[in-house]
Amino acid sequence: MKKWLMVIKSSLISLLLFIFSVFWFSDCAGMKNENKDIIEPKVSCYIRTWAIPPPARKGGNLYWNAEMIKGGYLTDLIISFALLDKNDVSKIYIPEFNLSMFGNIWNEAAALKEKYPHLKITISVGGYGADGFSDMAYDPKLRAAFTANVCKWLEDYNLDGMDVDWEYPVGPSWGSVIKTRPDDRQNYIALLRELRDAMDKLGTKTGKRYSLSTAVPASGWFTKANDVKAAAQIVDSLKLMAYDYYGEWSDTTGHHANLNNNLSDPAWGGWSTRQALEEYLSAGVPPEKIALGIGFYGRAWQGVGRGSNANTPGLYQPYKSIPKSLPFNNGMIDWTEIKKFLKPGSGYKRYWDDIGKAPYIYNGDIWITYTDAEQIKYLTDFVKEKKLGGVFVWEYGHDMNADLLKVLAENSQ
Repeated sequence: MKKWLMVIKSSLISLLLFIFSVFWFSDCAGMKNENKDIIEPKVSCYIRTWAIPPPARKGGNLYWNAEMIKGGYLTDLIISFALLDKNDVSKIYIPEFNLSMFGNIWNEAAALKEKYPHLKITISVGGYGADGFSDMAYDPKLRAAFTANVCKWLEDYNLDGMDVDWEYPVGPSWGSVIKTRPDDRQNYIALLRELRDAMDKLGTKTGKRYSLSTAVPASGWFTKANDVKAAAQIVDSLKLMAYDYYGEWSDTTGHHANLNNNLSDPAWGGWSTRQALEEYLSAGVPPEKIALGIGFYGRAWQGVGRGSNANTPGLYQPYKSIPKSLPFNNGMIDWTEIKKFLKPGSGYKRYWDDIGKAPYIYNGDIWITYTDAEQIKYLTDFVKEKKLGGVFVWEYGHDMNADLLKVLAENSQ
């Protein structure tokens, strides 16, 4: 009897071990499948807090929700923007909250983190024309209060980090739309360092390691006016905004995000993403600390003649006006709208500048520079060649179906 009891006990133990092993391996397989879409190196994307484009709206909702975001193509989603309160520049707020139009954003962020456990969600403070940074960073007390307020947001809303989008400390010699001062050079670094220290301290409490990034322009003046090498030693990444080389401020049409120089470019002998990157590398920024920016939108000009080059009609030509009526927004146009112009019968034809590695479309009157799948392939190859830390996108609202984002994620591997 005792022997039989031992046999039964042994059999039960074996059965339990078998069941445990089945669950263990199925669990491991599930974890592997669940995380199969995690992208390395980093693929980050900013996402707007204002209304998304009309074609992407569903059920009358003006704003994005978690169901719209394909987080499997991303490592980081950056909510943008929070601003500095003009009455107290140490405080941050999202304008839409004040209008009671987007009060559920943190619920959507939580839903995204539940659906995509690997996805890091951060907050970006600033943006073009966002003022208050110079005054806040200049005053140690305001700097400390701002840092404390940021950390409170990180903890209260279960965020994973912060992006400083100060455009721009010191400012270019030709002037700035926001207040700047020469002292911004050292105050910018002080701000980043204090943020990093405070976020690390918070991490000891929460058990998280918070990311810190800063957006920087794809230009030469910034690397001379600011200590980008010191900034790179503090932050996880410098987000190099490699777009908007041409726009409504330009005298002619031109690529807004060309990889290489085209010697036909009449503006300052031309500019390119390759040149911009070299400015930062030459200033001592390690390549792995640079994330290359890609814009999922285009810029347009109207009344554009063909010019003398039959291979690249309309390129670097004067124009009469900036198209402002829909689907254009002061000369800007989303990828969602651009792809309609790529269909047969639209009246537009796609061209490719093989020197600049940049596409454009043209109908004999309106000329549009933009980024597409072919250019993304060249850009991601460039990121790999230079061993950069990853890529980021401005911004999800321009490509709500994630057409280009899918291409970017796949080509980043």
